[in-house]
Amino acid sequence: MQITLTIPDKKADSFLDVLRHISYVKIKSSDVSKKKPKKPAEDSAEAFYEGLREAVHDVNEHIAGRKQLGTFDDFLAELRTDNA
Repeated sequence: MQITLTIPDKKADSFLDVLRHISYVKIKSSDVSKKKPKKPAEDSAEAFYEGLREAVHDVNEHIAGRKQLGTFDDFLAELRTDNA
């Protein structure tokens, strides 16, 4: 099945980024850029969703065996050094 969507330019990159992480979706368009969207301000909802997208991507890469994630002890050590 093919679906054509019209999306505002300022929203297209983030929408396409989400679609690229779905294995069964194929994107075919001459207007599609593969560049990553610019990083949003750290306290915005957009930053939260960007971080969530990256986390889901990392977990999927780990499940597929393409990425090794840190241990819980590594995570705790990182939290301790950030708060020190």
